[in-house]
Amino acid sequence: MPVSWTTLEGRTIIREIIEAEVPQWQNGPRDTQVEVWSYAMARESTILVASIGWGKTAAFFGPIIVMHHLLKHPRPRIPSPPRSPVALIVTPLVELGNAHVGGYRILRNLSNST
Repeated sequence: MPVSWTTLEGRTIIREIIEAEVPQWQNGPRDTQVEVWSYAMARESTILVASIGWGKTAAFFGPIIVMHHLLKHPRPRIPSPPRSPVALIVTPLVELGNAHVGGYRILRNLSNST
């Protein structure tokens, strides 16, 4: 039976992958970030409303990092992710959008350096 991303097992796998791919993340992801990622990985529509500093940017980076990891390191009971995962981010501020792109590049470089 395939793993359900929204179960404890699924969330544990997500956390393990993120911590392996981004070891420089000193305190690791928050439980609530992992929960949001689990819904994205399960392809469930989600609206996220969070305060400044919560880590909203990581909310869309996490699933991309997990999918890229699974493409390189498939696991039993986990369906193969799309070959080219994409995140669509809608933001009203150009500068914020540019910051998101820069943040993704940094995370991608960090995960490629391990």
